[in-house]
Amino acid sequence: MAVIASDAGYCPIELGTAMEKIVVDGNRRKYTQLGRTLRFYGGTTSATEVGCNLRCKFCFSDKPVWKPARTGRFYTPEQVFYGLAKNARRHGHKTISASASEGTLGRDHLFELLDLVEQSEFVYILETNGMTLGADSDFARQLARYKNLHVRVSLKGSNEDEYHELTGANRHSYRLPFLALKHLIDADVSCNACVMASFSSDVSLAGLKHALTDLHPGILKSLEIEHITLFPKVRERLKRYQLTPTKSRRLSRQQPNQPEAA
Repeated sequence: MAVIASDAGYCPIELGTAMEKIVVDGNRRKYTQLGRTLRFYGGTTSATEVGCNLRCKFCFSDKPVWKPARTGRFYTPEQVFYGLAKNARRHGHKTISASASEGTLGRDHLFELLDLVEQSEFVYILETNGMTLGADSDFARQLARYKNLHVRVSLKGSNEDEYHELTGANRHSYRLPFLALKHLIDADVSCNACVMASFSSDVSLAGLKHALTDLHPGILKSLEIEHITLFPKVRERLKRYQLTPTKSRRLSRQQPNQPEAA
């Protein structure tokens, strides 16, 4: 796996390695819950993972990202799958996922979970920020054997400067989600891109779309434009960092889609 050359800010690959020592134990990974109903994808069941390789200032996930050592408990792939499947079957969901952190941490755990999904009626939505997939093309090739899989790659901002300001990570690592998408497309893995655009201008968003078109002409057809929900802790954190979103979503009774925290 490649290690990103250092510049201002932390390295997501190095942070991910450190997080795996906290949230991964053999084939077990930390979660806070194994199956709740969400309205996304036409109705879905999602588990809440612990541990991320980014520290997004707009992230709603809170303890699973910011306090992984003191959050959640370890579960086997079998426990996670059966927790997801039980709720999904109860509600008639066709898709299942795990999010609120980074989905690619704990590769053995993920592959064993996908092995179980492959034998089921479900499609698994892998929520990722694309850092590890971008740094390791073999990862995407390993995912290609799974047909009941869709990978959703979340871009944090429309350019390097936005990304660095929003995450604190080094600017150089902004290229990794683009490489992830390329690796996935080359390996014929079902995928799409989404972008956190609450802090983007029309100009920077247009530039991102141009870059994605250069990567793959048809990718804009499935591009998702995300905006944050200003939960109290999110609002407090943004105020601390002096960040003001240009667009946001209204606070609703139901939690937002976990991929924002990936």
